[in-house]
Amino acid sequence: MENEININADFLTFKNQIVEKFGEQYFDQAEIFFERAMAQAKQGLLHSAISDGKFAFDLSYYSNDKSGIQYLIGFLSQLHCDLGQINQSKAYYELGLKLLDTEATDYEDDKEMYRKLKELIDGESWKGSIENDKEE
Repeated sequence: MENEININADFLTFKNQIVEKFGEQYFDQAEIFFERAMAQAKQGLLHSAISDGKFAFDLSYYSNDKSGIQYLIGFLSQLHCDLGQINQSKAYYELGLKLLDTEATDYEDDKEMYRKLKELIDGESWKGSIENDKEE
């Protein structure tokens, strides 16, 4: 019973058991849905891209590999910004910024990516006051 999942365990223990047993599968699925979301965004299907991107984000919670999560979160932030959903965009931006790993070799590049994202959000945020954050 070493590899069993205890459904009666506390939340953190249960989550860790899921990650240990199925984490790689969740990572693979999250990656597929992220790729699908990017393809949908390229086709102009922004709402569908957000839906699949959020699902990828949910799947990543149980993934055993958190690398790349900042790109998914930045992508969701940009999609919401493109749709004029500035409050949602800012929330994802702030989350992604908090998750940047200062020890990562790509930290400076990632920080620059988020700086550009902030410029985009700031450039669009004035519209929110006029349109009152449409569809949020």
